[in-house]
Amino acid sequence: MTSITRGRGLHASLQSWSNPRVYHQLRSQLQPVCVRSSLLFSTSASSQQSRRPSPSSPSSSVPSTSIVTAPSKIEVNAPSSTFPADIVDPAPVSPSTGLPGKLKRFVEIGRIYLTFYKTGLKNVYRNYRVSIPLRKVLGLPVYLPVSPPRTISQNNAPSTRKESVLGRAQFQLVCRSARDVRRMIPFTMILIVCGEFTPLIVPIFGSAITPATCRVPSQVEKERVSATKRKMAALDVHVTASKDASLNLLRSSSEEQLHLLAKQFADPVWAASADPASVLRAAAVFGLAKRHDRTAGTLLAGIIYRPRLARHIEYLSIDDEMIHAGGGVRALNAAEVRIAVEERGGVDVSASAKDRKQAENVERRWLEQWLSIRGGGPKSKKQ
Repeated sequence: MTSITRGRGLHASLQSWSNPRVYHQLRSQLQPVCVRSSLLFSTSASSQQSRRPSPSSPSSSVPSTSIVTAPSKIEVNAPSSTFPADIVDPAPVSPSTGLPGKLKRFVEIGRIYLTFYKTGLKNVYRNYRVSIPLRKVLGLPVYLPVSPPRTISQNNAPSTRKESVLGRAQFQLVCRSARDVRRMIPFTMILIVCGEFTPLIVPIFGSAITPATCRVPSQVEKERVSATKRKMAALDVHVTASKDASLNLLRSSSEEQLHLLAKQFADPVWAASADPASVLRAAAVFGLAKRHDRTAGTLLAGIIYRPRLARHIEYLSIDDEMIHAGGGVRALNAAEVRIAVEERGGVDVSASAKDRKQAENVERRWLEQWLSIRGGGPKSKKQ
């Protein structure tokens, strides 16, 4: 009897599910869920705009770039997708907060950083995809992320460079996307293994494995301090080894230091004929070597550091010409000015500035003077 009763109940349930009225009610209830799911996983611009995260959501402080487009030839500033996304830590807890509240905040911070890193890796992929047509124009391999320039032009003649067909923003997109892709695989492995604990592991390796789009402000500032110490140590040795010990190279704003960087360290003829120790010091100043006195550094100078320095000098020469052709330093935004200054060895020129506005003014004047010395722009007025 029990089995017969259960069979009748199942038959009644099937009849109610086959009722057209019940079917339409269920369809109307499930359809909004499907629509929300499609919007959640869509990467189109319209769907991203329609999905508004709540202010309390951890990912709401890290905006992502869903679409990356190739810049035009007249643009001088690289796309914003080549920079890290904005990140805001949650409000600090009060000292009286218990252990569960503190642990909850640490977990929230881990989730924010995890979202930040995922956004950065997505932008690395998108930037490289957009740069592929530009890489083909330069004759670079598509699936091997080498950075331009790969060949050194004769006498730095602009007409012999393939890069002259690109604008500065396009050239920077190709360079930065290739650099980030080379770091993408090891960084992704750490992110998969460590998850929310990735911010604790990244400082161990630093920028060696971290794409530029995944570097948090504290990491960038720490690397800037390390680069300043490395540069000053190399210049200190250079002053000691120089016959003229009165050279004022240890002051970042000195004309002697700027001329040394622009006219000697960035000179392709000097780089080709300088002794191995001097080449290693120049590489340390430009951030191409971790130390100016590293073990076996002089032995590896001819194999590793001299070619690396020559390519960097060629890169700076190309970038100088593109800045001048694109309207000069005034056409660059503040972030591009800082990057350009640091790539030329001026990592510490604005260290004594009181605020970011003053630092930007100092960096702009320094870059204008660099271009003037190198012959790539008008002389800046001293202020």
